[in-house]
Amino acid sequence: MSVISPDRARLHAGTAVADPSVGGRLRRRAQAWARTLFASDRGEGDQARVQRIGARFLGAGLIGYLLVSLGTIGQAAPLTVAWWPPLSVVLAIGPGVALIVYSFRPGTAWLPPLAVVTAVGYLIAVGLWFVAWTGDTTAKPEDWAVWMVAFPGMPSMVLMLVYPRWGVANLVAACAAVNAAQQLGRFDRLTTDLPVEFAWATSFTAVFLAVALVAVRTGKALDETREDTYRAAADAAAAQARAVEKGRLDAIIHDRIIASLLAVRAGVPDQRLADQARSALAEVAHLAAGDPAEPQAMVSRDEAIRRIRSAAADVTDRAEIEIVVGDSETSSFCDYPAAVVQAVVEAMGESLRNVVRHAGAGADCAVIAQLTDDAISMAIVDDGHGFDPDTTPEGRLGIRVSIRTRMEQAGGHARVNSRRGRGTTVQLLWERM
Repeated sequence: MSVISPDRARLHAGTAVADPSVGGRLRRRAQAWARTLFASDRGEGDQARVQRIGARFLGAGLIGYLLVSLGTIGQAAPLTVAWWPPLSVVLAIGPGVALIVYSFRPGTAWLPPLAVVTAVGYLIAVGLWFVAWTGDTTAKPEDWAVWMVAFPGMPSMVLMLVYPRWGVANLVAACAAVNAAQQLGRFDRLTTDLPVEFAWATSFTAVFLAVALVAVRTGKALDETREDTYRAAADAAAAQARAVEKGRLDAIIHDRIIASLLAVRAGVPDQRLADQARSALAEVAHLAAGDPAEPQAMVSRDEAIRRIRSAAADVTDRAEIEIVVGDSETSSFCDYPAAVVQAVVEAMGESLRNVVRHAGAGADCAVIAQLTDDAISMAIVDDGHGFDPDTTPEGRLGIRVSIRTRMEQAGGHARVNSRRGRGTTVQLLWERM
């Protein structure tokens, strides 16, 4: 049985193992350079990234054209005065070096002025050729008289990254000027081939300009799509927050204010009604103050049972309360989210208020609750008049907001079963995820 070394094991597992050889170091350096070339700021948009990386590679392309044109520069030097070749290199290639350097800076504010300088520098260099030309021609008609004739579209591509229309105009001007200079340096005159050479240069380079334009516009479209997505998500979140707040307000108005007003009767004031009115005022003040909720707060099982019994007693003394726990010996060591307990208690309170208001004076009522380690379930049952849930008006808030919506917002659900003359059963359930 063969033994695999730790290094080979890590390699098979997909973990990079440092290669101490010279080749390994060179590969790591090449990978680091590649990451640097394509690196982008985290907050940078796709359009800015396309512009910055595009400018970097176009700058490198200008330097590449210089390197492959060194022989042509020396061959065509006798056709001009001595100052033109070095000046043309500075004007045509210097902005390319600046593009590379500045492309490693954050943002793209540097790109528009550098793009203009790149395009204008090329045109000035070609224009100065006519001034520096000595009148001599190339030894052979096929030789190049102007070394810059190889790349009239490169400055235009840089300009396309920020000013597409000016990029097209610059391409036309650059191709016309450099091809005219090329014919003068070859033949000492402009020939009938000039329109053909101009058309070939512009059409061939226009393909690359179109690619640059599509890349920039695609980046812009991606940025706009991302912004639209973020905006839609923010709008949806805001709408959800408004809906939750509206539901909370509806529940307070219905459960606290309207319920208190409906319970007012002539005669001796009921202490329980006074307590309910104070609770309503406190809840309204709490909402007006905008006090933040405490979604992480927990309530023990004993405290949950106490709240259930207390809330039921605050509404009516007609309800029989039966509470079953999963394990009575560990009841104090189980807890539930406070928001869940509050939702269950308030939904139960609304169900009991419906019993008091609608079930009839002689109706019996019972609350049966079970609190286990992983769930709270409850049934509020009465043998009163009952009703048809399907015919409940849409504007009634009791069942829809105070019971169903409240439980759904807490991660549970509620079910209301009722028939006329057969009483009503409200089932509440929350399960721990």
